Amino acid sequence: MLIFGGILIYDVIVIGTGAGGATVAKDLAQSERKVLILERGSLQREGSYVKHMKTKEIHLKSNLSDEDKIKYAFLTRPLELTNIEEIGGTTTSSIGNACFSCSGCYTNSIMQQFEDKNLDIFEELLEASGELNVTYFPKKLWGHSTRMIAEAGENLGYIVEPMPKFIDFEKCRLCGKCVNGCLFDAKWDGTYFVREALEYGAELVCNFNVFEILHDDGEVIGVAGIDANNEKHVYHAKRVIVSAGALNTPVILKNSGIKNVGGQIFFDIFTTIGGYLKDANLKNELMMGVKAEFGPYFLSPHYSMQLLPLMNECGINATEKDVIGLMLKFADTCIGTIDENGNIEKTLTKVDVDLIKEGYEKAVSILLQMGVEKQSIVATSLKGAHPGGTAAVGEVVDNNFESEIRGLYVCDASVIPEAPGRPPILTIVAIAKKVAKIVNQSLLR
Repeated sequence: MLIFGGILIYDVIVIGTGAGGATVAKDLAQSERKVLILERGSLQREGSYVKHMKTKEIHLKSNLSDEDKIKYAFLTRPLELTNIEEIGGTTTSSIGNACFSCSGCYTNSIMQQFEDKNLDIFEELLEASGELNVTYFPKKLWGHSTRMIAEAGENLGYIVEPMPKFIDFEKCRLCGKCVNGCLFDAKWDGTYFVREALEYGAELVCNFNVFEILHDDGEVIGVAGIDANNEKHVYHAKRVIVSAGALNTPVILKNSGIKNVGGQIFFDIFTTIGGYLKDANLKNELMMGVKAEFGPYFLSPHYSMQLLPLMNECGINATEKDVIGLMLKFADTCIGTIDENGNIEKTLTKVDVDLIKEGYEKAVSILLQMGVEKQSIVATSLKGAHPGGTAAVGEVVDNNFESEIRGLYVCDASVIPEAPGRPPILTIVAIAKKVAKIVNQSLLR
């Protein structure tokens, strides 16, 4: 950190504390760089994160046939896009899924997308897996419903395998409440790395809303934003890393004059398909403990609070413990935009609809195999919790994750070119570790 002409200049400013921001701040602080972390939110109490989840309704454009509008009525409802703008970001409400995003599961995985652009993060993926203590969900801990779903899928000829998780299963109570934030210190989230960054000497400013990256003659010099007192404040740094998430990062970049931003947004869309199975009690099991892969989509046990009201509307007399469900998550087409005000337009293409219909029918076949009553089967509205693509490698940033402004980097799901159809947190941590190495090396020059 320098003081030049009375101005404090940090080595690095990191904007955001999700999977990317928390990791890159920790790694750079550990390397004895003077790091300032700017966070839009603040630290929340464990067990309360779902209360801080923001939901935005997106009215998708589509050309659904009249038949599809009836049979797949859930496709006619607005998509619900969720995120959390507090310390740790959306990692705090994750279910701890640690997919490796490799081409073995899906030919257009993140790893393959990067390899096609001569970008290698394999070493960092291994480092991230080690630091997050990733392990597969042990079969001896599978709950009753998870076992039934796995057995039903295998009976239909599907390959069902345990989900890798960044969860310490010696501490995990298998309560099914991961989305609230773990009360038992069993699940990793971004707050862990933020605390480590502070221990290594980083500084943290909460409730600070960055609206612009400052630059001079094509080189970054700092950031401007609004503080907790609603006053404008400027911070200076040699390097700036934007990790504000795929919805906020493009707004900051657009306001800073960066071109080609926000033109190919994806949501990694999912829906939960479920029905009545007496005393299934999936609600109180660890969610998404197993998965069945089908290329651009996968199925996994999942409970949604929307299922019971939908079943009740169909005349099904059930309680929460009688609900069983499967998440269908798929790689949606990157046809969508986000503007400088955060307004989103998104199209549900025929390719998307066909994938949803195919996955839906497989989920229904598993439910029926388990003995779920056909008339009770419903599906939630489409949802998105892992948007990306808004500052993609090759479009907005180069293979060093650096923008057209020298010294300005992007380090979150924004840089992923196309939807992976898989939980991306582990891969984002790996990307962040790569960015930390690149930035650290650049500061030596």
